Amino acid sequence: MPNYLTSEENRQRQRRAIQLNLVVALLAATAGLGLLWALKGMILPVAIGMVMAYLFLPLVGYLKNRGFSRFWAIIFLFGLFCLLLFSALSLASTLVPDQKTELELQVRARYKLREKFQELMGLDADGRGGNWLSGAIGQDLEPLRQNIDAFLALSVEEQREFTRIYQAKSEVQQLTPAAEKYWRYFLSFQARDQAELQTDQPGQPGADDRKDAAGLLRQNGEKHGSLLRTIFNLISLWLVTPLVFLTLLFDDGRLKRGLLQSVPNRYFELTLTLLDNVNLALGRYLRGTSLQCFLVGMSFTLCLLLLGFDPRWALVIGAVSGLANAVPLLGTVTGLVLGLLYAIMAEEITPILPFINGANLALGVVASVFLVHLADNAIFQPYVLGSVVDLHPLAIVLGVMSGTTLFGFAGLLFAIPAIIVIKVVLTTTFRQLRAYYIT
Repeated sequence: MPNYLTSEENRQRQRRAIQLNLVVALLAATAGLGLLWALKGMILPVAIGMVMAYLFLPLVGYLKNRGFSRFWAIIFLFGLFCLLLFSALSLASTLVPDQKTELELQVRARYKLREKFQELMGLDADGRGGNWLSGAIGQDLEPLRQNIDAFLALSVEEQREFTRIYQAKSEVQQLTPAAEKYWRYFLSFQARDQAELQTDQPGQPGADDRKDAAGLLRQNGEKHGSLLRTIFNLISLWLVTPLVFLTLLFDDGRLKRGLLQSVPNRYFELTLTLLDNVNLALGRYLRGTSLQCFLVGMSFTLCLLLLGFDPRWALVIGAVSGLANAVPLLGTVTGLVLGLLYAIMAEEITPILPFINGANLALGVVASVFLVHLADNAIFQPYVLGSVVDLHPLAIVLGVMSGTTLFGFAGLLFAIPAIIVIKVVLTTTFRQLRAYYIT
């Protein structure tokens, strides 16, 4: 059928088609974001399944070259994935402190933080006196110290449990010197808290704040829903992770082919290049970041062992800091905070380095964090990641903050991969349009 439209009419028709496509795309994006917001609780397990499938996908090709069929290669990798997951959960269960250890940690942390604060400010045991630092910033830091003290205070139920555990233990055998020390800490806090409750009067400065903070901490039993329902919901939610992992490994490119078949011919090459570039950038980032986090965690763990940290806590702090290193600077801050907390709480250390002792342990932690951060910037990132994360620092900060605000912990972890994908999509699209449609 002959085309009787003029060139101007053709241009107007193309313009209306572009406008219609833009409106449809905006509506689809809005609906997608709304659905993502409604299902944001599933983002983390789904994303972890996708990341693990992405990391394991090259192994499928490797096993196929070794004579495995694709089915048995995926079954083998799924078994390896479950074994790693079970090993990680088993290790985490051994590292998680029991109730007695957890109560002791709270008592020790509360006592040591107060003791270090008094030493820093030049205060005596009753909080009197003070040095020049106390006069300069003491009043500003006191509310923060009270809030931390109230956060670490044991609830009434926890005090009863702590007393029961130690009384039962003392009846069976003599308490160790460390246990006796923790018991003295606990008794001193009981006497001090009782004295503060008796002396605090309504309207007295600081009294209402202390009582309100302590009252909030004692509302431990007021939780929405039962514990069993919460555990069931978590298990049901995290069953998505292995399902996503298996689905993506068995996909064998069907998602990509389906997407390409739905694209008009004029945009086929653009879409294919876009998918390849996103796949390359995202794969390099995920694999490089995984190796980088492992190297940072192992380096920090080794430094803490040299400082005399307990091996269990050195491994915990190193592992947490290494995982947090997936977000720029978060690993450094996490390692510094956790390391200093342990240094403050440490009673006795057996350092491998001869010049480290309890007095300068905190300085050793700061030096270790600095050295690991320096190694990360000078060695790990350039050689492991290369130029994959070529993003402006402001874009990273704003992206991480926005992701955390919108999607919580999942947004914190996956903000940078999302920024990388968006950047690759935009740069590839503009480059392809300029190459094939504009010039």
